[in-house]
Amino acid sequence: MNSFIDRLFNQRASKLSKEEITDPKIVFFQYLINLGSFSARLQQLKSQIENFQYPDDAFTSDLYCVNFYLELENYLITFDNAYINTKESLRQELREKFPIITNAIAFMPLYESGKNKEILIARIYLLTILKKLKIKNTEFVSTTAWIEAIKSSITSKSSNDLVKQINAFRRVKDDALKMTKEFNEILGADIVTSIFATTKDEFYIYYNQLPAVTCIADVIPNSFTTLLDDTKPIINLNFNSEIKENKEITSKAVTSSADSEAFSVLENLLDGYLLFDTLGTIKDCNTLASNIFGFSKTELVKHSVFELFPDDLTSQLKNDLHNLYSVTATEIIGHRIETDITNRAGLTSYYEIAFSNNFANPKDSFTALVKNISNRKDTLKAKINAERVAEAKSTFLSNMSHEIRTPLNVILGLSEIISKSDLKDQNLLRKNIDGISFSAKNLLSIVNDILDFSKIEAGKLTLQSLDFNLREVVTNLTSGFEIKGKEKGIEISVEIDDAIPKIVVGDQFRLNQILTNLIGNAIKFTKKGYIRVELNLLNKTEYSNTIEFKVIDTGIGIASDKLESIFESFYQVEGKENAKINGTGLGLTITRELIKLQKGRLLAESELGKGSTFSFTIDFKESKLKKLQNTDFQKHTSGAKLSDLRILVAEDNKMNQFYIRQLLQGLGVKADIAENGEEAVAIYKNNPIQYDLILMDMHMPVMNGLEAISLIRQSNEDSLHKIPIVACSADVFPESRKNAIKAGIDFYLTKPLKEEDLKEVLYWLISDEKPALNPEESIEITESTGSTNYVNIAQLLEIFDNDNDFIVSLLEVFRSETPEDLNSLRNCVDREYYPRASTLAHKMKSSFMNLGMTTHGHHLQQIESTIIIPSKTDEAKKHLRAFEEIYTKALTEINLLIIKLKQE
Repeated sequence: MNSFIDRLFNQRASKLSKEEITDPKIVFFQYLINLGSFSARLQQLKSQIENFQYPDDAFTSDLYCVNFYLELENYLITFDNAYINTKESLRQELREKFPIITNAIAFMPLYESGKNKEILIARIYLLTILKKLKIKNTEFVSTTAWIEAIKSSITSKSSNDLVKQINAFRRVKDDALKMTKEFNEILGADIVTSIFATTKDEFYIYYNQLPAVTCIADVIPNSFTTLLDDTKPIINLNFNSEIKENKEITSKAVTSSADSEAFSVLENLLDGYLLFDTLGTIKDCNTLASNIFGFSKTELVKHSVFELFPDDLTSQLKNDLHNLYSVTATEIIGHRIETDITNRAGLTSYYEIAFSNNFANPKDSFTALVKNISNRKDTLKAKINAERVAEAKSTFLSNMSHEIRTPLNVILGLSEIISKSDLKDQNLLRKNIDGISFSAKNLLSIVNDILDFSKIEAGKLTLQSLDFNLREVVTNLTSGFEIKGKEKGIEISVEIDDAIPKIVVGDQFRLNQILTNLIGNAIKFTKKGYIRVELNLLNKTEYSNTIEFKVIDTGIGIASDKLESIFESFYQVEGKENAKINGTGLGLTITRELIKLQKGRLLAESELGKGSTFSFTIDFKESKLKKLQNTDFQKHTSGAKLSDLRILVAEDNKMNQFYIRQLLQGLGVKADIAENGEEAVAIYKNNPIQYDLILMDMHMPVMNGLEAISLIRQSNEDSLHKIPIVACSADVFPESRKNAIKAGIDFYLTKPLKEEDLKEVLYWLISDEKPALNPEESIEITESTGSTNYVNIAQLLEIFDNDNDFIVSLLEVFRSETPEDLNSLRNCVDREYYPRASTLAHKMKSSFMNLGMTTHGHHLQQIESTIIIPSKTDEAKKHLRAFEEIYTKALTEINLLIIKLKQE
């Protein structure tokens, strides 16, 4: 055992050492990419990020990093339908998980809003300029002072006062003006102007997903709009020279002035500018174009324009240039084109390109103006996506209104008929009750579909990993459909490959759900012939078995152009054949997602009038169990009587009160009703010994169930006689279970309350003898180790939605409290404080039962019930010894589980 623990710790140490030498940016982006669902767009972003070479300067590197992040964030929030989150919550999550990355200056604007965001971006813009100015003159002391001052202003606390925000932005503009004047004298206006302009263009790329980035245009001093200073004379004329010379000089001056003005106009365009000839050779460009394509201006003019654009666009441009003087209409020149452009660094953005013919003499020249329109495209896509979501919601409400009303109408109609009838015709009464029962189950199925669909949409649907008999599950399920098949004259059969293992590890419940949907659909759309379920072993390895499932029918079939549509949410194929077939339109959507969760894919083949075949594959691990646990606690206690029990039911709904009272009376159990939590607490405190169990609804007026449970657990009456409390709620989500366990419940039952579930709790409550189980059946023995597994970790993961942190905290509480409780229990038994020993056993029982440790719970139950009976004290002590023997092993297992879960 020690060597195993050592290996676990060594693996963890090795893992940590690898993480320490890993670039935080790699870990950061890998985490983000893993949040997304597979798509070509995500793979493209992933490739760009993996192949990008960050600059050595940490600050500039962070700016590129924030650009990549904003691209990924935009993809996840806007385009990935499987990822449900907001920008704000995602950013907060990353700040907690990756503080090294997100606390960098470049990321700070992401955590501000409104004017504060603009102030930060403007300050970071100035800091970027200062770093470039420092490179131009490394010895200039004032640059360092400026950098420290701007850094200090960036890290200063922001204000929510609008007046202070406006003043802060004004100070940024003042700083920009002071910097300009100061550095103009040292480096010259041309260099400073160029640095401001190029940095502006870079910033539009870094923060192109943030509309606030446009604020930097307000920071640049107005004097930068041109390189030409009108206050200076263009030329000094020499009147002593000849007139001819003066004319030449004047002509040159005018030409020089025109060239400077043209350069200023082109350089300060808001679009990237390219000038090229008929061969595609670039003759001129502005700084923004060089930044867009990732080249310096000197490098860009050496390239061909054909190297910069996508192949399809380049091909069209070449055709236009070749057919320039023909009658053929141009495809590109004279038009605006929208396309993706990938720059030298591998970054891809969406651009609008306008190609025009300059009609120059003596040689033809052409202009391309390139504008980044990523924000416009994303806004349009967001609008389309919002419209699609709104349409889906409308369709959802329309479908659900119909599907829910149909069984409700039947239930209400038949209930009214029963209420008005004389109840003498027992056959008619039974028929009406059966109709109500069928419609109620149909309604419950619809609600379950909606719940599953909402979980899928929220990414909260989870899988179990349990040992189960695959052959038995499929055979029993198929047999259950045979009655429906016989009613329609359809033969239903199952064929299972002999090579498939008998017992596998996987999610039995979800497999059952998948096959139920597919076989149920096959029966709906098949009028004659057969339905066959086939299981074939496609591949077997040491670790898994790839099993192919097929559901084949001879039904009405599906048109080839409708095959993909049937997997869409709320979709139902239209046509005379299925006009009377109802459903939510969610069945195949849920089925496909359940298969996808298990790394499989649902395929459909069909031919109209001949039938359909639905197939999918799932990988199952082969179980190491020789035999599955096969216990039915109720069959061992079916002879026990429940008539001596008295239960306090806290329930505010009158119909639920009526139903539960009838259910308990049918079992011979006496029940008192409390209308709310406050009333339940008062009744219990007045008669604590009178009740054997409290059935507590979670949502009630005046005082809810959680508050009531907490007050009962804190009361003196409960400390003397700890009463079992069963939470009963329609809320099926894991968070509700967590809150109920924290409050102090013993069991958690979900509504609609089933008789079998309630009987299981009641029979456990009164059990006074250990079920006579076959040892081979009651304990799971593995072939490899022969060890006993006490903690039902798969059940915990399912109940608590794979929340490892919560499960670890639950196990740690168990590890810290139960040794002390056991020690107290021993002392009480040794000193013959039997009433206190019974109370301690009851307290400990819920701790073990919540972890699925039923064997331990049984022994504690026997100690609780028998230790206070003088004639059964020795029997109680035997159970205590048996409990102690298995407790140490369970505690070791708990410790190993904590280590394992913390590593994951």
